[in-house]
Amino acid sequence: MPAFSSEWRAVLERAGFLGKYALGVSYEPTLNHAVDYLLGAYQIGGENFYQSNFMYRYSRWHVPVHGHSWRPLQMGAFMVVAMNNDRYFMKSPDQYPESNYYDFTAVRYGIEFGSTFTFFPSRLGLGYHLRVFDNGVVAIFNNSNRDLQYYISSGISLQYLF
Repeated sequence: MPAFSSEWRAVLERAGFLGKYALGVSYEPTLNHAVDYLLGAYQIGGENFYQSNFMYRYSRWHVPVHGHSWRPLQMGAFMVVAMNNDRYFMKSPDQYPESNYYDFTAVRYGIEFGSTFTFFPSRLGLGYHLRVFDNGVVAIFNNSNRDLQYYISSGISLQYLF
């Protein structure tokens, strides 16, 4: 399996709960652990809103695939912090059933599962992550309406190893 040439990655993500798009960095202090910071942006009613996204990710397995590296299962936690008016979801976007579907808060957190494939020697990576918000985890257990589209979101990322 090729060694990672660096501990840092630049990350561009079509990010789901982390914003429609997010840009940032990932730091890997060890091969199994990573922390990310991404700045995300999303629109509601034509107005841009921004958020800071913090993630921790654990990767137990690293599978060599023809000179490249695949992390088939990554698990982690994330936190998003609103940067506009100290509220995340000032009002809910149109796809949600009500304008106040999510409670107003400056901080949201959740869990994620994903997979990353890193191509060598180009040092490019592709990642896919499935995320569940804190209120989504609660709703799965406490809510009779378990329509997961309101609680789960996914993101795909393009990564470059420094």
